[in-house]
Order: sequence, then structure tokens, then C-alpha cells
Amino acid sequence: MTELNQKTKAKILSAAETVFHENGFKGARTTLIAERAKVSRTMLHYYYSTKEDLFHEVLLNSFGFFIQHAQKLFEGEPDLKNLIDRLIDLLADALHEKPGLATFVVNILNSSPEIITGLQIVKDEHLPRLFDELLEKARQKGEIHSKIDGENLLLNIYGMVAMPYLGAPLIKYKENRDQEGMHAFLNNRKDIIKSFVWNGLKH
Repeated sequence: MTELNQKTKAKILSAAETVFHENGFKGARTTLIAERAKVSRTMLHYYYSTKEDLFHEVLLNSFGFFIQHAQKLFEGEPDLKNLIDRLIDLLADALHEKPGLATFVVNILNSSPEIITGLQIVKDEHLPRLFDELLEKARQKGEIHSKIDGENLLLNIYGMVAMPYLGAPLIKYKENRDQEGMHAFLNNRKDIIKSFVWNGLKH
């Protein structure tokens, strides 16, 4: 694929991500995606023959991207605390870059969960088991004392990081935060969550 074609495809994907995040799959229109990408509908269909194909790639480039990189954190012999910190950073940074992602994923899971559960990258994902192994090693070393399993640890991290993005309009309103203030609040939460999770594991 030429550099020009790659740039055009990237523009379409970026526009599609925004439109899908704002409207969901059913509410998104390819006409609007083409307008946002500043390409013709013919050009859009040259790269993606159906809306389903485009939606699938958007999912892989957002939700799938996070899963893929999260699993890479476990390669080698990672230190548990360092891995937790890096996972929190990865998720928080992904949501900062794509603030509509959390709502997008929740809406899909509520309306059409098979769209996500059918993804091969989701079928191959085994983060809870990887965490179980690390947690057990840390217990044997006396680094932690919590009996929490990998699945619940992951759910705690996902919930604490994602919830402010799901409730962002209310959080901004209640404390009269502007966009800069909201960014500072969310950035500060990363250290709060890291400390909270690790202290919970130690005790």
C-alpha cells in the first residue's frame, strides 16, 4: 500500500472511530464517516466494502489494541507491582487518547455482546490466568498477603480507571472543571489507583 493510500485509510479509520464512539454501530452512517474523513463514499467503500468491516477494524484498533498490549506486559519475568503500574498507565492513556472508548465498549456489551465476544483476540485473551500466576509467586515471596484472584484484580483496575470516563460529564459538572482541570484530575488518579491497588494487595 502506498503512503498516500495509508494516509487515506488512517483518515477513514480515525473518522469512523469518532462516529462509532458517538453513535454506536446502528446509529453510525457511512455518509457521515466519509464526510468526517473528507473522502467520497466511493473512496470509503474502496477500503471497506461494508460498514461491518469498518466497525470490526475500529474495534481491533481500540479495544483489541489495549488487549494486545496488555498481554505483552506479561512477557519475560515481570515484577508484579511494576506490571500493575504499567497496566494502569496503559489503560488510562488509552482512555485519555480515546475518551469515548469506555462508553463505546459498554454500549456494545449491553446491546450486542457477540460483536466483542466473537473477536479472536478476545477469545485468545488470558489476562486473569497470567495474573493468577504472578499473584501466587508474589504470595510465596511474602510480597503480598491478599487472596484476590486475577479476574477480580483486573475488574478492580478496569473499574477504577474507566469509571471517571463513563461519568465524565457529571464529574466535570459537580466540581465545575474545565477540560484542563478534568485532564489534571484524571492524570492524578493514576497514582492514587496504583497506591490503592498495591496497598490492598499487601494487606
